[in-house]
Amino acid sequence: IDFCMDRRDEVIDYVRGKYGDTSVGQIATFHQLKSRSVVRDVGRVMGMTPSDAGRIASMIPEPMQGKTVPIAKAMETEDRLKATYDEDPGVKELLDTAMQLENLNRHAGMHAAGVVMSEGPLWDHVPVFCPEPGVYVTQYDKDDVEAAGLVKFDFLGLKTLTVIDIAVKLIDKRPDRAGRPFDLDAIPMDDKATFALLQSGETTNVFQLESSGMQNLFRQLRPDCFDDIVAAVALYRPGPLGTGMVEDYINCKNGRQKPDYPHPCLEPILKDTWGVIVYQEQVMQIARTMGGYSLGGADLLRRAMGKKKESEMAKQRAVFVEGSVNNGHSAEEAGRIFDLVAHFAGYGFNKAHSAAYGLIAYQTAWLKTHYPVEFICATLTADKDKTEKVVRTVAEARSMGITVLPPDVNESEIDFTVVYEEEEKAFKRRPDRPVSLGGKLRDPWVPKIRFGLGGVKGIGSGALEAIFEARSQTPDGEAAEDAKQPFTDLFDLASRVDLKRVNKGVAEALVQCGAFDAVHGPLGVDRASAHSAIEAALERGRRASADRAAGQTSLFGLLEPAQARAAQRVGGSSFPKVEPWDLKELLAREKATLGFYVSGHPLERYSDELSRFCDASTATLSSRKDGSRVTIGGSVEGYRERPTKTGGKMAFFHLEDPQGRVEVIVRTKQLEASREILASGDPVLLTADLKFERDRNGSDESPAESKLVLLEVAMLADELRARTKSVRLRLKVERTNPNQLEALKRTLEEHPGPCPVTLELRSTERWMVRFAKTGLSVEPSEQFLSSLERLFGEKVCELR
Repeated sequence: IDFCMDRRDEVIDYVRGKYGDTSVGQIATFHQLKSRSVVRDVGRVMGMTPSDAGRIASMIPEPMQGKTVPIAKAMETEDRLKATYDEDPGVKELLDTAMQLENLNRHAGMHAAGVVMSEGPLWDHVPVFCPEPGVYVTQYDKDDVEAAGLVKFDFLGLKTLTVIDIAVKLIDKRPDRAGRPFDLDAIPMDDKATFALLQSGETTNVFQLESSGMQNLFRQLRPDCFDDIVAAVALYRPGPLGTGMVEDYINCKNGRQKPDYPHPCLEPILKDTWGVIVYQEQVMQIARTMGGYSLGGADLLRRAMGKKKESEMAKQRAVFVEGSVNNGHSAEEAGRIFDLVAHFAGYGFNKAHSAAYGLIAYQTAWLKTHYPVEFICATLTADKDKTEKVVRTVAEARSMGITVLPPDVNESEIDFTVVYEEEEKAFKRRPDRPVSLGGKLRDPWVPKIRFGLGGVKGIGSGALEAIFEARSQTPDGEAAEDAKQPFTDLFDLASRVDLKRVNKGVAEALVQCGAFDAVHGPLGVDRASAHSAIEAALERGRRASADRAAGQTSLFGLLEPAQARAAQRVGGSSFPKVEPWDLKELLAREKATLGFYVSGHPLERYSDELSRFCDASTATLSSRKDGSRVTIGGSVEGYRERPTKTGGKMAFFHLEDPQGRVEVIVRTKQLEASREILASGDPVLLTADLKFERDRNGSDESPAESKLVLLEVAMLADELRARTKSVRLRLKVERTNPNQLEALKRTLEEHPGPCPVTLELRSTERWMVRFAKTGLSVEPSEQFLSSLERLFGEKVCELR
């Protein structure tokens, strides 16, 4: 049974209240002593320091794809570990002891979903332990509690239900829904706009439909009714995908072939699925209609076909044939149909399960179609602790035309929120098309997503509480009339918050993530200047706190408007004049505090060039075929090497571009030639083979992930230099002053090279002047491009 993640505990409390605290418990899981952890544990018992034990443990490779490397295997592949074992008697004793204990149970925990119920106290049936008062956990695992005769339930916390709940609450806050609560159960199940979205395959973040394979399936299937979604959920699994069932369903659905019914009497049962046996319930209906089975007998047949036990299947075949003959069919015909049904029944899916998941899939697709901003915001909030998913969803939002704003010290709450324009805009929208179509958002209230302060690294719950408390009070500590008293700048915040909870690290995180941009921007203060003023701001805050404690305050501070005080500080020396951060440094600091980029991406300066050099991006990989060869550019993140079974090494890393990220595998053959480039951390251009891989630890329903197998790699900067023949600078006349032009001349002269420079001056009045022969040539290096961005504050250079 699936529940909203945030309210799963309420369901368990309800069951305890209904059936009795002592009759309801959770199921134990046993955590094993894996190779690295057992070395640390044994080292501690032997009196080794944590650092020494950790040093030995670190010689054992980290888990690969969820599988730990045994100690014995590590000693075969890791020369350093084997040498230490042979040379140090203490290490030999440590590892020999650890290998004897390896994979034994270390301690018991609670299963993430399992709940058991019994008649009478649990301890009358199984041993239990209490991790905390009033909470009972079985000392048997999930398999043994069933063998002991207890009823086991899986109370799963399903993230999608949480997303839906958050999205509905956000929709209720929209300006156009005042006094009209949104009812998800009332949405039409035949909505044309929703099916247009599904047919497009743009189903990222739609429950069960977001994998690349499912997206391709929906593009081919072109669903136009709810039954198609239910069938697709049942068909998109490893078994049916290899049998031709999916192709038959798609071709019949779209009129390219006629349904093939095994027997005319089965047409009413299989008509809705175009002659394809998709559901287990259809197997039971066939058994009853043709073989004369009872409902209970048909269920036994379903189970036997699912398990494919030969002895049981032989018994059931005889029963089916006999029943069919009694119903007027020939034995030969009955045997043929039984074999056919048995073949497909092994892949049959429970229709009730598929329909339940299909309904959630439709609801999330409907929300993405009609309220895309609220739906994406809800998804970001539910995934806020999973950086990789947040990166992917932010990229999806931008591709839909949705603006994601950085954190704001005055506007942000803990989680992601939606902000709206004050006045409704006039938009024409066809009701049969999604609100976001072709990368354009057509919502009359122009909603945007605001990043929450709770997602900023280095800001704990105590600091957040202090910021929100101060924000709800005036500078003299009184409650604000409008529930929010905005901070005017960094100094104002430091003077009003509790500095025992808001320290220098918190202030640095706020500045680096851009949380002060909205208040500092109008004052002419950039992030570098604000960062340099942090110590002075905190010192002024400490003095203000001491004055408040002594019952003193500044007469002039009370009389002078806050904005005027902020402007005066800028005019004075409170915000020092320092060199602004270039875009690369600004984004690097932003990523350090948020986990990803919000204000832009380091590769956006190369967007035109990447579109010429590459035939794929992380966003388009899902639409490519398995085994395709692609050329793609991006930044290398998380580079790491691992030993192979043959004694060599291979590497893994994530390639990140403005649209998302993808894992890349570097095999032994390519590693030696590419190691230096990949370890540099600079942007790269690579050629790789694409493959889709399902998580080995996931279920059959888990989406397949895109992965790349590296073939060749080069530094993007080297490729730019090699392929660039000329440089074009595009300047906007109204935003360019003589000082900038003078600085531009110096910059061009400081970076001489082989590429001639063309200069374009463009005006908002729609005229343009091009100076094709400037007499200058440059080297299109990283330093040159960074200098231009610092000078003009935006991309002005095109490499041609």
